[in-house]
Amino acid sequence: MLTLDLEQKINTELIQKESFSLYMKEMLRIYIGSIIVGLPLYYFIFKAQTSENSINIWFTLDAILLVSVLVTFYLFYKYPAKFNPSSWVNLSDIPLLIFSAYIASAPWLLLHSETDIYLYTMLIMIIALTGTIAHALAYYFYRVVFFSILPLLSLVIKLYMMEVDHGVDIYIALILVWTGLMAFFHGVNKSLIDAIFLKFEHVQARANAERLNAEKSQFIAAASHDIRQPLQAVNLIVNTLKSGNSNPKDDVLFERLESSVNSMSELLNSLLDVSELDAQVIIPKPQHLCLRTFLVKLQGEFEPLAKKKGITVELDVEDCTVLADPVLLKQVLNNLVSNAIRYTNVGGVKLFVTKDSEGVKLSIKDTGVGICVEDQEVIFLEFRQLHNPERDQNKGLGLGLSIVKRLCELQHWPLSLNSELGTGSCFSINIPEGDNKQVEVADIVDMNKNLSAIDIIVIDDHEGIRFSLSHTLANWGCKVHAFESAEEACRAINGLPDWAPNLLISDYRLRNHKTGIAAIKQVKLTLNYPIKSILMSGDTSPEVIKAIEAEGVSWLHKPIKPAKLRVVITRKMKDL
Repeated sequence: MLTLDLEQKINTELIQKESFSLYMKEMLRIYIGSIIVGLPLYYFIFKAQTSENSINIWFTLDAILLVSVLVTFYLFYKYPAKFNPSSWVNLSDIPLLIFSAYIASAPWLLLHSETDIYLYTMLIMIIALTGTIAHALAYYFYRVVFFSILPLLSLVIKLYMMEVDHGVDIYIALILVWTGLMAFFHGVNKSLIDAIFLKFEHVQARANAERLNAEKSQFIAAASHDIRQPLQAVNLIVNTLKSGNSNPKDDVLFERLESSVNSMSELLNSLLDVSELDAQVIIPKPQHLCLRTFLVKLQGEFEPLAKKKGITVELDVEDCTVLADPVLLKQVLNNLVSNAIRYTNVGGVKLFVTKDSEGVKLSIKDTGVGICVEDQEVIFLEFRQLHNPERDQNKGLGLGLSIVKRLCELQHWPLSLNSELGTGSCFSINIPEGDNKQVEVADIVDMNKNLSAIDIIVIDDHEGIRFSLSHTLANWGCKVHAFESAEEACRAINGLPDWAPNLLISDYRLRNHKTGIAAIKQVKLTLNYPIKSILMSGDTSPEVIKAIEAEGVSWLHKPIKPAKLRVVITRKMKDL
């Protein structure tokens, strides 16, 4: 299919256009070199046995050639669209015709002696100059024939009229030389045209690959959005039902339901991570961090998972400071530690730190299944998993280590792996050392803070999201008004002059090709004061991520855990 596509799109016109462009570039260099050096060289060699009148004619022809070249190339580069391609090809024949006639005049203007040294010098110079120029002419084989035959034919006629000795031998030699040159440059012509075709083929293949990749990204983004919408509603409804549950027997049911929703969320978040990396919107924001405090918190998060498998998560970390983006560092460690736990059934996972000249080396070592040498590069490729042939979703998508590698490369953290099949693996990253005097005290969010002072506008065209999000926010004490569109919200604002909402939460993708960014701007304009806003998106396409980042709006990706949403709202509205 690709070959047929290429044959249809790489047409003769494209080949001819590229050939002519390259031809003009080569010939400009040839013309300048010949006019300034090559052709005046004839004068220095033959001036002793020719007349002053012939010399004057010779340099007059040199000047005519120079003028024709300057005019032709000036028009070509100054007014490229003035003529169509075929007209430009015809115009470029003018200096070439003058050039060929110029060389053809050399035997008649400069060769007046029958001395062998002059005869053979003229023969060699014409053949050499013709052969040198023919390489540039080879983009058009007919030009090679046309350009070369006139000077050689002129020389043959001149030698015949001079009745030189060994004339027949010279004629045979000229015929053989010309035939050899034509055969050689016919092959050169074919090679040049093939090279141009291959160039277009490569460009087209790359364009096709980029198009297919863009279509894949759009498909993933659309599918992700469609899945995230109902998943977000389920997430919020589960949280609402769980918070209102008074029957202890249902706790296990809610726990399993919440676990299933979280697993789906993690799979979609992996796709989001890849999309953000593809979009190149992730900009590291390094901070000075107390590594031990950071890892103790991480250990607490993974201990319940490890206990379920009957293994341990140990720390061997002294007080040290690193300079790293805490969000990206946690993302890297989450992937590495969760992988280590997933593939370890006996023993445990150990996190330890060593210092060297490159900074702080943080290692995650497990006693799991291990990785054989030939697979230690494969595991960093996207959608590659070594021990999941049945594609068990509990083992992820095979994106974790690919994301780890790309995040480490983004921050210039050397990543290494030491593993032995059946023994275990040890992943290590080198992080720059930080300054403990510049460690910032973490902002502690009070999750029990009363949110009754927060009056929220919710805009989402998905009825299930509006319902579940409104109930969740209302359970936290917020005042909530939910709308399907920005227009509905603005009509309500205009109908309630005394209403003064202080927070807007909007979905990114709304109906009628509207976006949450536009909705926020419209509501702010109607309120006539700067309302704080949060954007929620189920879209993972790089273009959408770039658009949101460019606006500088606070945003969360669906499905959003209620606890995370409450933290964001509390921090954003901390002044109330």
